[in-house]
Amino acid sequence: MFERYTERARGAIFLARYEASNRGSSLIEVEHLLLSLLKEDKILLGVLPNDIPEAIRTVIEQSLPPRDQRVPTLDLPLSAASKRALAYSAEEAERLGYHIIDCSHLTLGLLRIEDCAVARILHKYGIHSNWYRPIVGGEAPAPIQPIAPWLEDSVASLEDLIARTRKHLKRYADVYGEQPVLQKSWTRKQALGHLVDCAAAHHVWLARALTEPKLAASGYPSENWISAQKYENYVWQEIVDLWAALNLLLIHVLARIPEDKHDLECRIGAAEPIPLSKLFERYVELCEGVVASILA
Repeated sequence: MFERYTERARGAIFLARYEASNRGSSLIEVEHLLLSLLKEDKILLGVLPNDIPEAIRTVIEQSLPPRDQRVPTLDLPLSAASKRALAYSAEEAERLGYHIIDCSHLTLGLLRIEDCAVARILHKYGIHSNWYRPIVGGEAPAPIQPIAPWLEDSVASLEDLIARTRKHLKRYADVYGEQPVLQKSWTRKQALGHLVDCAAAHHVWLARALTEPKLAASGYPSENWISAQKYENYVWQEIVDLWAALNLLLIHVLARIPEDKHDLECRIGAAEPIPLSKLFERYVELCEGVVASILA
């Protein structure tokens, strides 16, 4: 199974097994993989500020259950999420033109698992696959940009919403998307289409917030756009993918919002101005409310 792995990558997996064993886990989880890569991924360690690896390690260790009885190392299999990370690492190596799989590809594999706490922790510190992949490919590192503290909770909530719902929604065929949602004259397709419109609008607003001293927009996307754009005739699973992709891109942009934009004045339509931080809080609340109606 590990023929294509470098000696250091095989060592990282063995070290992850050791981390799991010492913590009494019956599986090698993605958290154990990350703990080992924070020691073995020399490319990542070479581009991160010195304090970040230890900060991430502390967060990971605090998230794990208390140490229990040690489990024999040889008996530990990979968890389902860890297997996915290894599969993604092989894809990342091939994508970058490498026949072998090294520790940096394992890190990229972890970053690809959107529905796990490990990826969200890395994102919090500005470590995204789109930032790290070019570095692994040989490009000079771009400045690392952790998410501003005032955005952390909202970004974490949006990442969690995407992770919790995308796979669930994609399991269903078009007939599921054509069913009505509660308390609205929309189908599920139309409700998610409205969220697509809102995500697109917020992309424009965030770009303007980054480049203008104030933000003034004509208003939120009209509900009349839903029927005009015929979301009900579009493929359900493609609407789900589009909604998720737009929000992941939105998170990518939010990671680049500087601290001094916290109180930037945003006026949407005729409403009273609100700070940028509140604008995004309301967006996440809207997403959570509409997704809840779709799932109901």
